[in-house]
Amino acid sequence: MKIAIISPGSFSVPPVIGSSVEHDIQMVAEQMVEEHHEVTVYTRKCREYKRSSRHGKLYYKRIGFKRYEYYLRRVIRHLKRHRPDVILVENRPRYIVKLRENFPDLPIVLNMHSTVFASPPYISYPEMLKVAKTCDTLLTNSKYLENYYVTKYPPFKNKAFGVHLGINAAPFEEASEREEKIAEIRQKFNLKEGEPTILFVGRLMRAKGIHLLLNVMPRLVKKYPKLKLVIAGSPRYGRNISTPYVRMLKQKTSKLHKHIVFTNFVPPDKIPYIYQLADVVVIPSLWQEPFGRVNLEAMASTKAVVASNRGGIPEVIRDQENGFIVSIRRYRDELYEGISKLLESEELREEYGKRGLELAKNFTWSKTAKEYLQIFEDLTSESIQDKRKIEEEATLNRSDGD
Repeated sequence: MKIAIISPGSFSVPPVIGSSVEHDIQMVAEQMVEEHHEVTVYTRKCREYKRSSRHGKLYYKRIGFKRYEYYLRRVIRHLKRHRPDVILVENRPRYIVKLRENFPDLPIVLNMHSTVFASPPYISYPEMLKVAKTCDTLLTNSKYLENYYVTKYPPFKNKAFGVHLGINAAPFEEASEREEKIAEIRQKFNLKEGEPTILFVGRLMRAKGIHLLLNVMPRLVKKYPKLKLVIAGSPRYGRNISTPYVRMLKQKTSKLHKHIVFTNFVPPDKIPYIYQLADVVVIPSLWQEPFGRVNLEAMASTKAVVASNRGGIPEVIRDQENGFIVSIRRYRDELYEGISKLLESEELREEYGKRGLELAKNFTWSKTAKEYLQIFEDLTSESIQDKRKIEEEATLNRSDGD
Protein backbone atom coordinates (compact mmCIF):
# COMPACT_ATOMS: atom_id res chain seq x y z
CA MET A 1 0.00 0.00 0.00
CA LYS A 2 1.22 3.52 -0.80
CA ILE A 3 0.53 5.82 2.15
CA ALA A 4 0.90 9.61 2.17
CA ILE A 5 1.23 11.24 5.61
CA ILE A 6 0.81 15.02 5.66
CA SER A 7 2.42 16.54 8.73
CA PRO A 8 1.11 19.89 10.02
CA GLY A 9 4.13 21.72 8.63
CA SER A 10 4.90 23.59 11.86
CA PHE A 11 7.95 21.47 12.66
CA SER A 12 10.15 19.01 10.81
CA VAL A 13 9.93 15.22 10.72
CA PRO A 14 11.94 13.61 12.23
CA PRO A 15 11.64 16.25 14.96
CA VAL A 16 14.69 18.31 15.83
CA ILE A 17 13.42 19.87 19.05
CA GLY A 18 11.07 17.24 20.41
CA SER A 19 7.66 18.27 19.06
CA SER A 20 5.25 15.48 19.98
CA VAL A 21 3.05 15.20 16.86
CA GLU A 22 6.08 15.02 14.59
CA HIS A 23 7.66 12.39 16.83
CA ASP A 24 4.47 10.30 16.59
CA ILE A 25 4.46 10.63 12.79
CA GLN A 26 8.04 9.42 12.56
CA MET A 27 7.47 6.40 14.80
CA VAL A 28 4.29 5.28 13.02
CA ALA A 29 5.80 5.82 9.56
CA GLU A 30 8.84 3.69 10.43
CA GLN A 31 6.60 0.87 11.67
CA MET A 32 4.45 1.00 8.53
CA VAL A 33 7.58 0.54 6.45
CA GLU A 34 8.49 -2.42 8.66
CA GLU A 35 5.13 -3.89 7.60
CA HIS A 36 6.28 -3.59 3.96
CA HIS A 37 4.28 -0.50 2.99
CA GLU A 38 5.57 2.49 1.04
CA VAL A 39 5.26 5.72 3.03
CA THR A 40 5.78 9.33 2.00
CA VAL A 41 5.87 11.89 4.82
CA TYR A 42 5.25 15.48 3.75
CA THR A 43 7.04 17.85 6.11
CA ARG A 44 8.77 21.21 6.21
CA LYS A 45 12.30 22.11 5.30
CA CYS A 46 14.60 23.34 8.06
CA ARG A 47 18.29 24.03 8.59
CA GLU A 48 18.90 20.47 9.76
CA TYR A 49 16.94 18.85 6.89
CA LYS A 50 17.26 21.06 3.83
CA ARG A 51 16.32 18.48 1.25
CA SER A 52 13.99 15.55 0.74
CA SER A 53 15.47 12.16 1.63
CA ARG A 54 14.72 8.49 1.17
CA HIS A 55 15.31 5.69 3.65
CA GLY A 56 14.28 2.47 1.94
CA LYS A 57 10.50 2.65 1.48
CA LEU A 58 10.23 5.73 3.72
CA TYR A 59 10.43 9.03 1.82
CA TYR A 60 10.54 12.46 3.48
CA LYS A 61 9.31 15.10 1.03
CA ARG A 62 10.41 18.43 2.51
CA ILE A 63 8.66 21.65 1.52
CA GLY A 64 9.20 25.29 2.42
CA PHE A 65 6.59 26.56 4.86
CA LYS A 66 5.79 30.23 4.27
CA ARG A 67 2.16 29.79 5.23
CA TYR A 68 -0.18 26.82 5.30
CA GLU A 69 -1.82 27.55 1.90
CA TYR A 70 1.56 27.50 0.15
CA TYR A 71 2.59 24.31 1.96
CA LEU A 72 -0.65 22.49 1.14
CA ARG A 73 -0.57 23.59 -2.50
CA ARG A 74 2.91 22.11 -2.91
CA VAL A 75 1.82 18.89 -1.15
CA ILE A 76 -1.16 18.52 -3.49
CA ARG A 77 1.02 19.09 -6.54
CA HIS A 78 3.34 16.27 -5.46
CA LEU A 79 0.42 13.97 -4.56
CA LYS A 80 -0.99 14.33 -8.07
CA ARG A 81 2.30 13.15 -9.55
CA HIS A 82 2.83 10.33 -7.02
CA ARG A 83 -0.69 9.17 -6.33
CA PRO A 84 -1.04 7.22 -3.03
CA ASP A 85 -3.65 4.67 -2.01
CA VAL A 86 -4.60 6.59 1.14
CA ILE A 87 -3.91 10.06 2.57
CA LEU A 88 -3.39 10.58 6.32
CA VAL A 89 -3.65 14.20 7.52
CA GLU A 90 -2.02 14.85 10.88
CA ASN A 91 -3.69 17.31 13.29
CA ARG A 92 -4.74 19.88 10.65
CA PRO A 93 -8.45 19.50 9.80
CA ARG A 94 -8.38 22.63 7.66
CA TYR A 95 -6.38 20.66 5.05
CA ILE A 96 -9.18 18.11 4.52
CA VAL A 97 -11.66 19.98 2.31
CA LYS A 98 -9.02 21.19 -0.14
CA LEU A 99 -7.59 17.69 -0.41
CA ARG A 100 -11.05 16.24 -1.09
CA GLU A 101 -11.60 18.77 -3.88
CA ASN A 102 -8.42 17.53 -5.54
CA PHE A 103 -8.80 13.82 -4.74
CA PRO A 104 -12.53 12.97 -4.74
CA ASP A 105 -11.95 9.22 -5.05
CA LEU A 106 -9.08 8.69 -2.56
CA PRO A 107 -9.60 7.64 1.10
CA ILE A 108 -8.67 10.61 3.30
CA VAL A 109 -8.08 10.04 7.02
CA LEU A 110 -7.80 12.76 9.67
CA ASN A 111 -5.69 12.05 12.75
CA MET A 112 -6.32 14.43 15.67
CA HIS A 113 -3.88 14.58 18.56
CA SER A 114 -5.89 17.12 20.59
CA THR A 115 -8.85 19.51 20.24
CA VAL A 116 -6.75 22.66 19.72
CA PHE A 117 -6.69 22.79 15.91
CA ALA A 118 -10.32 21.70 15.64
CA SER A 119 -11.45 24.84 17.49
CA PRO A 120 -11.44 28.63 16.96
CA PRO A 121 -9.37 30.57 16.06
CA TYR A 122 -7.92 27.81 13.86
CA ILE A 123 -11.23 26.61 12.42
CA SER A 124 -14.89 27.51 12.95
CA TYR A 125 -17.58 25.08 14.09
CA PRO A 126 -19.37 25.04 10.67
CA GLU A 127 -16.03 24.44 8.92
CA MET A 128 -15.25 21.60 11.30
CA LEU A 129 -18.66 20.05 10.62
CA LYS A 130 -17.83 20.14 6.91
CA VAL A 131 -14.53 18.40 7.66
CA ALA A 132 -16.40 15.71 9.60
CA LYS A 133 -18.67 15.10 6.60
CA THR A 134 -15.80 15.19 4.11
CA CYS A 135 -13.14 12.88 5.56
CA ASP A 136 -13.56 9.11 5.41
CA THR A 137 -12.21 8.30 8.86
CA LEU A 138 -11.15 10.05 12.06
CA LEU A 139 -8.30 8.70 14.19
CA THR A 140 -7.66 9.95 17.73
CA ASN A 141 -5.03 9.01 20.29
CA SER A 142 -7.50 8.07 23.05
CA LYS A 143 -11.05 6.87 23.57
CA TYR A 144 -11.72 10.11 25.44
CA LEU A 145 -10.82 12.15 22.35
CA GLU A 146 -12.81 9.86 20.07
CA ASN A 147 -15.91 10.41 22.23
CA TYR A 148 -15.31 14.18 22.28
CA TYR A 149 -15.28 14.44 18.47
CA VAL A 150 -18.24 12.12 17.90
CA THR A 151 -20.30 14.05 20.47
CA LYS A 152 -19.38 17.53 19.24
CA TYR A 153 -19.36 16.73 15.51
CA PRO A 154 -22.02 14.03 14.82
CA PRO A 155 -20.91 13.32 11.21
CA PHE A 156 -17.86 11.56 12.72
CA LYS A 157 -20.16 8.91 14.21
CA ASN A 158 -19.40 5.37 13.00
CA LYS A 159 -16.14 6.47 11.38
CA ALA A 160 -14.02 7.46 14.41
CA PHE A 161 -11.43 5.22 16.05
CA GLY A 162 -9.45 5.85 19.25
CA VAL A 163 -6.02 4.28 18.79
CA HIS A 164 -3.48 4.67 21.58
CA LEU A 165 0.00 5.87 20.75
CA GLY A 166 3.09 3.85 21.60
CA ILE A 167 6.42 4.21 23.31
CA ASN A 168 9.85 2.73 22.86
CA ALA A 169 10.57 1.67 26.44
CA ALA A 170 14.18 0.61 25.80
CA PRO A 171 15.92 4.03 26.22
CA PHE A 172 14.14 4.56 29.55
CA GLU A 173 15.06 1.11 30.84
CA GLU A 174 18.66 1.52 29.67
CA ALA A 175 18.97 4.95 31.33
CA SER A 176 18.32 3.38 34.74
CA GLU A 177 21.57 1.43 34.38
CA ARG A 178 23.73 4.45 33.53
CA GLU A 179 24.70 5.32 37.10
CA GLU A 180 27.56 7.65 36.14
CA LYS A 181 25.32 9.64 33.81
CA ILE A 182 22.61 9.92 36.46
CA ALA A 183 25.17 11.04 39.05
CA GLU A 184 26.43 13.70 36.62
CA ILE A 185 22.90 15.08 36.14
CA ARG A 186 22.29 15.03 39.91
CA GLN A 187 25.42 17.07 40.43
CA LYS A 188 24.42 19.54 37.70
CA PHE A 189 21.13 20.29 39.45
CA ASN A 190 22.52 20.01 43.00
CA LEU A 191 20.42 16.97 43.87
CA LYS A 192 21.82 14.73 46.58
CA GLU A 193 21.42 10.96 46.59
CA GLY A 194 18.70 9.92 49.02
CA GLU A 195 16.79 13.22 48.95
CA PRO A 196 13.10 12.55 48.20
CA THR A 197 12.44 13.94 44.72
CA ILE A 198 9.26 14.52 42.75
CA LEU A 199 9.29 15.35 39.06
CA PHE A 200 7.17 17.26 36.56
CA VAL A 201 7.96 16.88 32.84
CA GLY A 202 6.20 18.95 30.19
CA ARG A 203 5.64 22.37 28.71
CA LEU A 204 5.48 25.23 31.20
CA MET A 205 1.94 26.37 30.53
CA ARG A 206 -1.09 26.88 32.73
CA ALA A 207 -3.00 23.93 31.25
CA LYS A 208 -0.35 21.57 32.65
CA GLY A 209 -1.24 22.60 36.23
CA ILE A 210 2.29 23.16 37.57
CA HIS A 211 1.01 25.95 39.84
CA LEU A 212 -1.33 23.45 41.52
CA LEU A 213 1.66 21.32 42.44
CA LEU A 214 3.48 24.40 43.76
CA ASN A 215 0.45 25.23 45.91
CA VAL A 216 0.88 21.86 47.64
CA MET A 217 4.67 22.13 48.02
CA PRO A 218 4.78 24.12 51.31
CA ARG A 219 2.72 21.43 53.02
CA LEU A 220 4.88 18.67 51.53
CA VAL A 221 8.13 20.43 52.50
CA LYS A 222 6.89 20.76 56.06
CA LYS A 223 6.49 16.96 56.17
CA TYR A 224 9.61 16.18 54.10
CA PRO A 225 12.17 18.94 54.86
CA LYS A 226 14.67 17.61 52.27
CA LEU A 227 12.11 17.28 49.47
CA LYS A 228 13.06 18.47 45.97
CA LEU A 229 10.75 19.21 43.04
CA VAL A 230 12.34 19.06 39.58
CA ILE A 231 10.40 20.96 36.89
CA ALA A 232 11.70 19.80 33.50
CA GLY A 233 10.56 21.69 30.42
CA SER A 234 10.12 25.03 28.70
CA PRO A 235 7.12 27.10 27.56
CA ARG A 236 7.77 26.36 23.85
CA TYR A 237 9.35 23.40 22.11
CA GLY A 238 13.09 23.97 22.37
CA ARG A 239 12.74 27.60 23.55
CA ASN A 240 13.46 28.79 27.09
CA ILE A 241 11.52 32.03 26.77
CA SER A 242 10.05 33.99 29.66
CA THR A 243 6.25 34.11 29.70
CA PRO A 244 3.84 35.62 32.25
CA TYR A 245 3.09 32.09 33.47
CA VAL A 246 6.78 31.20 33.90
CA ARG A 247 7.37 34.46 35.78
CA MET A 248 4.44 33.62 38.04
CA LEU A 249 5.91 30.16 38.71
CA LYS A 250 9.32 31.65 39.57
CA GLN A 251 7.69 34.16 41.90
CA LYS A 252 5.65 31.40 43.52
CA THR A 253 8.79 29.39 44.22
CA SER A 254 10.87 32.27 45.63
CA LYS A 255 10.33 31.20 49.25
CA LEU A 256 10.96 27.56 48.39
CA HIS A 257 13.88 28.10 46.00
CA LYS A 258 16.07 25.55 47.84
CA HIS A 259 13.46 22.89 47.11
CA ILE A 260 12.72 23.70 43.45
CA VAL A 261 14.85 22.99 40.37
CA PHE A 262 13.98 24.34 36.90
CA THR A 263 15.94 22.41 34.25
CA ASN A 264 14.70 24.44 31.23
CA PHE A 265 14.29 22.61 27.91
CA VAL A 266 15.61 19.04 27.93
CA PRO A 267 16.51 17.46 24.54
CA PRO A 268 14.59 14.24 23.81
CA ASP A 269 17.69 12.04 24.11
CA LYS A 270 18.31 13.35 27.66
CA ILE A 271 14.73 12.92 28.89
CA PRO A 272 15.14 9.24 29.95
CA TYR A 273 17.87 10.30 32.41
CA ILE A 274 15.72 13.06 33.90
CA TYR A 275 13.14 10.46 34.93
CA GLN A 276 15.83 8.59 36.86
CA LEU A 277 16.07 11.53 39.27
CA ALA A 278 12.53 10.98 40.52
CA ASP A 279 10.94 8.95 43.27
CA VAL A 280 7.50 10.06 42.07
CA VAL A 281 6.33 11.63 38.79
CA VAL A 282 3.45 14.10 39.06
CA ILE A 283 1.13 15.06 36.17
CA PRO A 284 -1.34 17.66 37.53
CA SER A 285 -2.92 18.59 34.18
CA LEU A 286 -5.81 21.03 34.30
CA TRP A 287 -6.97 20.63 30.72
CA GLN A 288 -8.49 17.50 29.24
CA GLU A 289 -5.18 15.85 28.34
CA PRO A 290 -5.85 13.94 25.08
CA PHE A 291 -3.41 11.15 25.90
CA GLY A 292 -0.34 12.30 27.83
CA ARG A 293 2.84 10.59 26.66
CA VAL A 294 4.57 11.71 29.88
CA ASN A 295 2.57 9.04 31.68
CA LEU A 296 4.03 6.33 29.44
CA GLU A 297 7.55 7.74 29.79
CA ALA A 298 7.25 7.64 33.58
CA MET A 299 5.91 4.07 33.44
CA ALA A 300 8.72 2.98 31.11
CA SER A 301 11.12 4.45 33.68
CA THR A 302 9.49 2.24 36.40
CA LYS A 303 8.26 5.32 38.26
CA ALA A 304 5.05 5.56 40.24
CA VAL A 305 2.76 8.34 39.03
CA VAL A 306 0.29 10.78 40.59
CA ALA A 307 -1.89 12.21 37.81
CA SER A 308 -5.10 14.17 37.43
CA ASN A 309 -8.33 12.56 36.20
CA ARG A 310 -8.41 14.61 33.01
CA GLY A 311 -9.07 13.47 29.46
CA GLY A 312 -7.32 10.29 28.39
CA ILE A 313 -4.98 10.03 31.40
CA PRO A 314 -7.07 7.33 33.18
CA GLU A 315 -6.74 5.17 30.05
CA VAL A 316 -3.02 4.90 30.84
CA ILE A 317 -2.67 5.37 34.60
CA ARG A 318 -4.66 2.83 36.58
CA ASP A 319 -5.60 4.12 40.01
CA GLN A 320 -3.90 2.21 42.82
CA GLU A 321 -2.27 -0.15 40.34
CA ASN A 322 0.58 1.86 38.85
CA GLY A 323 -0.15 5.19 40.51
CA PHE A 324 -2.87 7.44 41.88
CA ILE A 325 -5.53 9.30 39.91
CA VAL A 326 -6.57 12.49 41.70
CA SER A 327 -9.42 14.94 41.30
CA ILE A 328 -8.37 18.45 40.31
CA ARG A 329 -11.33 19.82 42.25
CA ARG A 330 -9.82 18.37 45.42
CA TYR A 331 -6.21 18.68 44.37
CA ARG A 332 -4.92 20.31 47.58
CA ASP A 333 -5.77 17.18 49.55
CA GLU A 334 -5.55 14.46 46.90
CA LEU A 335 -2.25 15.57 45.34
CA TYR A 336 -0.74 15.85 48.81
CA GLU A 337 -2.08 12.47 49.92
CA GLY A 338 -1.04 10.64 46.74
CA ILE A 339 2.50 12.04 46.78
CA SER A 340 2.84 11.43 50.52
CA LYS A 341 1.75 7.79 50.32
CA LEU A 342 4.35 7.10 47.66
CA LEU A 343 7.17 9.01 49.37
CA GLU A 344 6.50 7.15 52.60
CA SER A 345 6.67 3.67 51.07
CA GLU A 346 9.58 2.55 48.90
CA GLU A 347 7.84 -0.82 48.62
CA LEU A 348 4.70 0.78 47.16
CA ARG A 349 6.78 2.88 44.73
CA GLU A 350 8.58 -0.22 43.49
CA GLU A 351 5.33 -2.18 43.16
CA TYR A 352 3.62 0.58 41.16
CA GLY A 353 6.79 1.15 39.10
CA LYS A 354 7.05 -2.51 38.07
CA ARG A 355 3.37 -2.67 37.15
CA GLY A 356 3.73 0.55 35.20
CA LEU A 357 6.59 -0.87 33.15
CA GLU A 358 4.57 -4.01 32.37
CA LEU A 359 1.63 -1.87 31.24
CA ALA A 360 3.87 0.47 29.21
CA LYS A 361 5.15 -2.48 27.18
CA ASN A 362 1.60 -3.00 25.87
CA PHE A 363 1.76 0.46 24.26
CA THR A 364 3.98 -0.24 21.25
CA TRP A 365 4.41 1.70 18.02
CA SER A 366 4.06 -1.57 16.14
CA LYS A 367 0.61 -2.05 17.64
CA THR A 368 -0.39 1.54 16.82
CA ALA A 369 0.78 1.22 13.21
CA LYS A 370 -0.98 -2.13 12.71
CA GLU A 371 -4.29 -0.67 13.91
CA TYR A 372 -3.87 2.26 11.50
CA LEU A 373 -3.02 -0.12 8.66
CA GLN A 374 -6.08 -2.28 9.29
CA ILE A 375 -8.27 0.81 9.02
CA PHE A 376 -6.46 1.90 5.83
CA GLU A 377 -6.84 -1.55 4.29
CA ASP A 378 -10.57 -1.54 5.00
CA LEU A 379 -10.86 1.90 3.42
CA THR A 380 -8.85 1.07 0.31
CA SER A 381 -10.77 -2.18 -0.13
CA GLU A 382 -14.06 -0.27 0.05
CA SER A 383 -12.66 2.33 -2.33
CA ILE A 384 -11.70 -0.37 -4.85
CA GLN A 385 -15.15 -1.96 -4.57
CA ASP A 386 -16.83 1.42 -5.11
CA LYS A 387 -14.71 2.04 -8.22
CA ARG A 388 -15.64 -1.38 -9.60
CA LYS A 389 -19.35 -0.67 -9.04
CA ILE A 390 -19.03 2.64 -10.86
CA GLU A 391 -17.20 0.95 -13.74
CA GLU A 392 -19.81 -1.84 -13.93
CA GLU A 393 -22.66 0.70 -13.92
CA ALA A 394 -20.93 2.70 -16.67
CA THR A 395 -20.49 -0.49 -18.75
CA LEU A 396 -24.18 -1.39 -18.29
CA ASN A 397 -25.25 2.11 -19.26
CA ARG A 398 -23.15 1.93 -22.44
CA SER A 399 -24.68 -1.49 -23.25
CA ASP A 400 -28.20 -0.11 -22.73
CA GLY A 401 -27.36 2.79 -25.01
CA ASP A 402 -26.22 0.42 -27.74
